[in-house]
Amino acid sequence: MTGVRRWLSKHRMWNLPTLIALVLFLIFVLFLFMVMNHNDENSSTIYVTQDAELRTGPNAAYPELYPVHKGDNFHKIGKSGKWIQVESHNKKEKGWITGWHTNLDIKKDVTASKDSLKGKTIVLDPGHGGSDQGASSRTQKKSLEKVYTLKTAKELKSLLNREGAHVKMTREDDSYVSLSDRNLKGDAYISIHNDSLDSTKANGGTVYWYRKGQEGLAETLNQSIQKKALLSNRGAKQENFQVLRQTNQPAVLLELGYISNPTDEDMITDKLHRHVVEEAVVDGLKIYFSN
Repeated sequence: MTGVRRWLSKHRMWNLPTLIALVLFLIFVLFLFMVMNHNDENSSTIYVTQDAELRTGPNAAYPELYPVHKGDNFHKIGKSGKWIQVESHNKKEKGWITGWHTNLDIKKDVTASKDSLKGKTIVLDPGHGGSDQGASSRTQKKSLEKVYTLKTAKELKSLLNREGAHVKMTREDDSYVSLSDRNLKGDAYISIHNDSLDSTKANGGTVYWYRKGQEGLAETLNQSIQKKALLSNRGAKQENFQVLRQTNQPAVLLELGYISNPTDEDMITDKLHRHVVEEAVVDGLKIYFSN
Protein backbone atom coordinates (compact mmCIF):
# COMPACT_ATOMS: atom_id res chain seq x y z
CA MET A 1 0.00 0.00 0.00
CA THR A 2 2.91 2.34 0.75
CA GLY A 3 4.25 1.83 -2.78
CA VAL A 4 0.84 2.67 -4.31
CA ARG A 5 0.64 5.78 -2.13
CA ARG A 6 4.12 6.93 -3.22
CA TRP A 7 3.22 6.39 -6.88
CA LEU A 8 -0.01 8.35 -6.49
CA SER A 9 1.76 11.14 -4.58
CA LYS A 10 4.53 11.32 -7.20
CA HIS A 11 1.95 11.78 -9.93
CA ARG A 12 -0.08 14.18 -7.77
CA MET A 13 -3.04 11.79 -7.65
CA TRP A 14 -3.15 11.31 -3.88
CA ASN A 15 -6.44 13.09 -3.19
CA LEU A 16 -9.98 12.17 -2.11
CA PRO A 17 -11.69 12.16 -5.54
CA THR A 18 -9.01 9.90 -6.96
CA LEU A 19 -9.28 7.50 -4.01
CA ILE A 20 -13.06 7.33 -4.42
CA ALA A 21 -12.70 6.63 -8.14
CA LEU A 22 -10.09 3.94 -7.43
CA VAL A 23 -12.31 2.21 -4.86
CA LEU A 24 -15.30 2.29 -7.20
CA PHE A 25 -13.18 0.83 -10.00
CA LEU A 26 -12.03 -2.03 -7.76
CA ILE A 27 -15.62 -2.72 -6.71
CA PHE A 28 -16.68 -2.80 -10.38
CA VAL A 29 -13.89 -5.26 -11.25
CA LEU A 30 -14.90 -7.50 -8.34
CA PHE A 31 -18.56 -7.38 -9.38
CA LEU A 32 -17.66 -8.21 -12.98
CA PHE A 33 -15.57 -11.15 -11.81
CA MET A 34 -18.47 -12.49 -9.74
CA VAL A 35 -20.90 -12.19 -12.64
CA MET A 36 -18.54 -13.97 -15.04
CA ASN A 37 -18.11 -16.84 -12.60
CA HIS A 38 -21.71 -17.02 -11.45
CA ASN A 39 -22.91 -20.62 -11.06
CA ASP A 40 -26.16 -20.20 -9.16
CA GLU A 41 -28.63 -22.96 -10.09
CA ASN A 42 -31.38 -20.33 -10.13
CA SER A 43 -29.66 -18.41 -12.91
CA SER A 44 -31.78 -18.09 -16.06
CA THR A 45 -28.76 -18.45 -18.35
CA ILE A 46 -26.35 -21.37 -18.35
CA TYR A 47 -23.06 -21.89 -20.16
CA VAL A 48 -21.76 -25.18 -21.56
CA THR A 49 -18.35 -25.88 -20.02
CA GLN A 50 -17.46 -28.94 -22.08
CA ASP A 51 -18.68 -30.59 -25.27
CA ALA A 52 -21.88 -32.56 -24.66
CA GLU A 53 -25.26 -33.21 -26.23
CA LEU A 54 -28.88 -32.20 -25.76
CA ARG A 55 -31.37 -35.04 -25.26
CA THR A 56 -35.14 -35.32 -25.49
CA GLY A 57 -35.48 -36.05 -21.76
CA PRO A 58 -33.67 -35.91 -18.39
CA ASN A 59 -31.79 -39.19 -18.68
CA ALA A 60 -28.94 -40.61 -20.74
CA ALA A 61 -31.34 -43.19 -22.14
CA TYR A 62 -33.32 -40.53 -24.02
CA PRO A 63 -32.44 -39.97 -27.70
CA GLU A 64 -29.83 -37.36 -28.56
CA LEU A 65 -31.11 -34.23 -30.31
CA TYR A 66 -27.83 -32.63 -31.34
CA PRO A 67 -24.34 -31.93 -29.95
CA VAL A 68 -23.50 -28.75 -28.04
CA HIS A 69 -20.07 -27.26 -27.54
CA LYS A 70 -18.07 -25.51 -24.87
CA GLY A 71 -19.04 -21.86 -24.74
CA ASP A 72 -22.62 -22.32 -25.98
CA ASN A 73 -25.24 -20.72 -23.77
CA PHE A 74 -28.97 -21.31 -23.29
CA HIS A 75 -31.95 -20.19 -21.26
CA LYS A 76 -32.68 -22.53 -18.35
CA ILE A 77 -36.39 -23.47 -18.32
CA GLY A 78 -36.51 -26.54 -16.08
CA LYS A 79 -34.65 -29.03 -13.91
CA SER A 80 -35.06 -32.73 -13.08
CA GLY A 81 -32.50 -34.18 -10.74
CA LYS A 82 -29.08 -33.35 -12.17
CA TRP A 83 -30.46 -32.63 -15.64
CA ILE A 84 -31.26 -29.12 -16.88
CA GLN A 85 -33.92 -28.31 -19.46
CA VAL A 86 -32.82 -25.51 -21.76
CA GLU A 87 -33.95 -23.63 -24.84
CA SER A 88 -32.05 -21.60 -27.40
CA HIS A 89 -32.28 -17.81 -27.30
CA ASN A 90 -34.51 -17.81 -30.39
CA LYS A 91 -36.82 -20.29 -28.57
CA LYS A 92 -36.72 -22.67 -31.55
CA GLU A 93 -34.78 -25.48 -29.87
CA LYS A 94 -35.31 -27.19 -26.53
CA GLY A 95 -33.61 -30.12 -24.84
CA TRP A 96 -32.00 -31.55 -21.71
CA ILE A 97 -28.34 -31.43 -20.73
CA THR A 98 -26.47 -32.91 -17.78
CA GLY A 99 -25.81 -30.25 -15.14
CA TRP A 100 -22.14 -31.18 -14.77
CA HIS A 101 -21.56 -30.14 -18.38
CA THR A 102 -22.60 -26.58 -17.47
CA ASN A 103 -21.38 -23.77 -15.23
CA LEU A 104 -23.85 -24.86 -12.54
CA ASP A 105 -22.32 -26.37 -9.43
CA ILE A 106 -23.63 -29.90 -10.03
CA LYS A 107 -21.48 -32.97 -9.40
CA LYS A 108 -21.15 -35.60 -12.09
CA ASP A 109 -23.21 -38.77 -11.80
CA VAL A 110 -21.29 -41.90 -10.94
CA THR A 111 -21.39 -44.85 -13.31
CA ALA A 112 -23.67 -47.74 -12.51
CA SER A 113 -22.52 -48.96 -9.13
CA LYS A 114 -22.54 -52.60 -8.17
CA ASP A 115 -24.23 -51.48 -4.94
CA SER A 116 -26.91 -49.29 -6.52
CA LEU A 117 -29.56 -52.01 -6.08
CA LYS A 118 -28.60 -52.84 -2.52
CA GLY A 119 -31.59 -52.32 -0.25
CA LYS A 120 -33.95 -51.47 -3.12
CA THR A 121 -37.36 -53.16 -3.27
CA ILE A 122 -38.22 -54.38 -6.76
CA VAL A 123 -41.73 -55.65 -7.51
CA LEU A 124 -41.88 -58.35 -10.20
CA ASP A 125 -45.27 -59.05 -11.74
CA PRO A 126 -45.38 -62.22 -13.88
CA GLY A 127 -48.31 -61.56 -16.21
CA HIS A 128 -51.41 -63.77 -16.24
CA GLY A 129 -51.55 -67.09 -14.31
CA GLY A 130 -54.07 -69.76 -13.36
CA SER A 131 -57.20 -69.63 -15.47
CA ASP A 132 -55.74 -66.64 -17.35
CA GLN A 133 -53.15 -68.25 -19.61
CA GLY A 134 -52.38 -65.11 -21.61
CA ALA A 135 -51.17 -65.51 -25.18
CA SER A 136 -50.19 -68.85 -26.71
CA SER A 137 -48.12 -69.92 -29.69
CA ARG A 138 -49.46 -71.78 -32.70
CA THR A 139 -46.41 -73.99 -33.16
CA GLN A 140 -45.95 -77.56 -31.95
CA LYS A 141 -44.47 -76.14 -28.72
CA LYS A 142 -47.87 -74.68 -27.75
CA SER A 143 -46.03 -72.22 -25.49
CA LEU A 144 -48.16 -70.38 -22.94
CA GLU A 145 -47.39 -66.78 -21.90
CA LYS A 146 -48.25 -67.43 -18.23
CA VAL A 147 -45.56 -70.14 -18.04
CA TYR A 148 -42.69 -68.06 -19.39
CA THR A 149 -43.54 -64.83 -17.59
CA LEU A 150 -43.27 -66.79 -14.32
CA LYS A 151 -40.00 -68.44 -15.37
CA THR A 152 -38.54 -65.07 -16.33
CA ALA A 153 -39.66 -63.45 -13.06
CA LYS A 154 -38.20 -66.22 -10.91
CA GLU A 155 -34.88 -66.13 -12.78
CA LEU A 156 -34.79 -62.33 -12.58
CA LYS A 157 -35.55 -62.48 -8.85
CA SER A 158 -32.47 -64.64 -8.31
CA LEU A 159 -30.24 -62.15 -10.16
CA LEU A 160 -31.67 -59.19 -8.24
CA ASN A 161 -31.19 -60.94 -4.90
CA ARG A 162 -27.51 -61.37 -5.73
CA GLU A 163 -27.29 -57.60 -6.17
CA GLY A 164 -28.71 -57.06 -2.67
CA ALA A 165 -32.21 -56.09 -3.80
CA HIS A 166 -35.37 -57.20 -2.02
CA VAL A 167 -37.89 -58.69 -4.45
CA LYS A 168 -41.67 -58.87 -4.10
CA MET A 169 -43.56 -61.19 -6.47
CA THR A 170 -47.22 -60.68 -7.35
CA ARG A 171 -47.42 -64.44 -7.89
CA GLU A 172 -44.93 -67.27 -7.36
CA ASP A 173 -46.91 -70.13 -8.85
CA ASP A 174 -49.52 -70.84 -11.51
CA SER A 175 -52.30 -68.97 -9.76
CA TYR A 176 -54.70 -66.26 -10.84
CA VAL A 177 -54.12 -62.78 -9.39
CA SER A 178 -56.47 -59.90 -10.21
CA LEU A 179 -54.98 -56.71 -11.64
CA SER A 180 -55.96 -54.70 -8.55
CA ASP A 181 -54.22 -57.24 -6.27
CA ARG A 182 -50.99 -56.83 -8.26
CA ASN A 183 -50.51 -53.31 -6.90
CA LEU A 184 -47.57 -53.98 -4.58
CA LYS A 185 -45.30 -51.16 -3.38
CA GLY A 186 -41.58 -50.87 -4.03
CA ASP A 187 -38.84 -48.69 -5.48
CA ALA A 188 -39.59 -50.01 -8.97
CA TYR A 189 -42.34 -52.15 -10.50
CA ILE A 190 -41.79 -54.47 -13.47
CA SER A 191 -44.67 -56.32 -15.11
CA ILE A 192 -43.47 -59.13 -17.40
CA HIS A 193 -45.36 -60.23 -20.52
CA ASN A 194 -45.03 -61.71 -24.00
CA ASP A 195 -46.85 -60.10 -26.88
CA SER A 196 -49.05 -61.75 -29.50
CA LEU A 197 -50.80 -60.91 -32.78
CA ASP A 198 -52.71 -62.90 -35.40
CA SER A 199 -49.81 -62.31 -37.79
CA THR A 200 -46.76 -64.46 -37.16
CA LYS A 201 -44.53 -61.73 -38.62
CA ALA A 202 -44.78 -59.30 -35.68
CA ASN A 203 -41.68 -59.50 -33.53
CA GLY A 204 -39.53 -57.64 -30.99
CA GLY A 205 -39.60 -56.23 -27.49
CA THR A 206 -41.45 -53.19 -26.17
CA VAL A 207 -41.20 -51.33 -22.87
CA TYR A 208 -44.41 -49.57 -21.82
CA TRP A 209 -44.93 -46.73 -19.36
CA TYR A 210 -47.97 -44.65 -18.46
CA ARG A 211 -47.08 -41.75 -16.15
CA LYS A 212 -44.34 -39.22 -16.92
CA GLY A 213 -42.50 -40.35 -13.80
CA GLN A 214 -42.24 -43.84 -15.32
CA GLU A 215 -40.78 -42.80 -18.66
CA GLY A 216 -37.18 -42.54 -17.45
CA LEU A 217 -37.18 -46.13 -16.16
CA ALA A 218 -38.77 -47.34 -19.41
CA GLU A 219 -36.18 -45.61 -21.60
CA THR A 220 -33.30 -46.88 -19.46
CA LEU A 221 -34.50 -50.49 -19.48
CA ASN A 222 -35.26 -50.41 -23.21
CA GLN A 223 -31.77 -49.13 -24.01
CA SER A 224 -30.16 -51.74 -21.76
CA ILE A 225 -32.18 -54.61 -23.26
CA GLN A 226 -31.30 -53.54 -26.79
CA LYS A 227 -27.58 -53.58 -25.95
CA LYS A 228 -27.64 -57.28 -25.02
CA ALA A 229 -30.72 -59.05 -26.33
CA LEU A 230 -31.48 -60.23 -29.87
CA LEU A 231 -35.05 -58.92 -29.77
CA SER A 232 -35.76 -56.25 -32.36
CA ASN A 233 -36.41 -52.85 -30.82
CA ARG A 234 -40.03 -51.66 -30.75
CA GLY A 235 -39.09 -48.85 -28.36
CA ALA A 236 -40.41 -47.39 -25.12
CA LYS A 237 -44.04 -46.32 -25.50
CA GLN A 238 -46.82 -44.82 -23.42
CA GLU A 239 -49.84 -47.05 -22.86
CA ASN A 240 -52.80 -47.00 -20.47
CA PHE A 241 -52.31 -50.39 -18.78
CA GLN A 242 -54.00 -50.79 -15.38
CA VAL A 243 -50.89 -52.12 -13.59
CA LEU A 244 -49.08 -48.92 -14.63
CA ARG A 245 -52.03 -46.59 -14.17
CA GLN A 246 -52.83 -47.73 -10.63
CA THR A 247 -49.39 -46.88 -9.20
CA ASN A 248 -47.37 -43.69 -8.89
CA GLN A 249 -44.05 -45.51 -8.46
CA PRO A 250 -41.54 -45.98 -11.30
CA ALA A 251 -43.21 -48.81 -13.21
CA VAL A 252 -42.95 -50.47 -16.61
CA LEU A 253 -44.57 -53.30 -18.50
CA LEU A 254 -42.11 -55.40 -20.51
CA GLU A 255 -43.28 -57.23 -23.62
CA LEU A 256 -40.31 -59.52 -24.13
CA GLY A 257 -40.97 -60.82 -27.61
CA TYR A 258 -43.97 -62.08 -29.57
CA ILE A 259 -44.93 -65.61 -28.56
CA SER A 260 -46.95 -65.71 -31.80
CA ASN A 261 -43.71 -65.34 -33.79
CA PRO A 262 -41.79 -68.66 -34.11
CA THR A 263 -38.37 -66.98 -33.89
CA ASP A 264 -39.32 -64.91 -30.85
CA GLU A 265 -40.92 -68.00 -29.32
CA ASP A 266 -37.61 -69.84 -29.62
CA MET A 267 -35.92 -67.00 -27.70
CA ILE A 268 -38.67 -66.81 -25.08
CA THR A 269 -38.43 -70.54 -24.37
CA ASP A 270 -34.62 -70.63 -24.40
CA LYS A 271 -33.20 -70.29 -20.89
CA LEU A 272 -29.89 -68.84 -22.12
CA HIS A 273 -31.62 -66.08 -24.05
CA ARG A 274 -33.90 -65.31 -21.11
CA HIS A 275 -30.79 -65.00 -18.94
CA VAL A 276 -29.31 -62.44 -21.34
CA VAL A 277 -32.53 -60.39 -21.20
CA GLU A 278 -32.71 -60.69 -17.42
CA GLU A 279 -29.11 -59.52 -17.03
CA ALA A 280 -29.95 -56.55 -19.25
CA VAL A 281 -32.88 -55.65 -16.97
CA VAL A 282 -30.60 -55.81 -13.93
CA ASP A 283 -28.02 -53.61 -15.70
CA GLY A 284 -30.73 -51.10 -16.58
CA LEU A 285 -32.00 -50.97 -12.99
CA LYS A 286 -28.45 -50.41 -11.72
CA ILE A 287 -28.01 -47.50 -14.13
CA TYR A 288 -31.41 -46.07 -13.22
CA PHE A 289 -30.75 -46.14 -9.47
CA SER A 290 -27.17 -44.84 -9.91
CA ASN A 291 -28.62 -41.67 -11.40
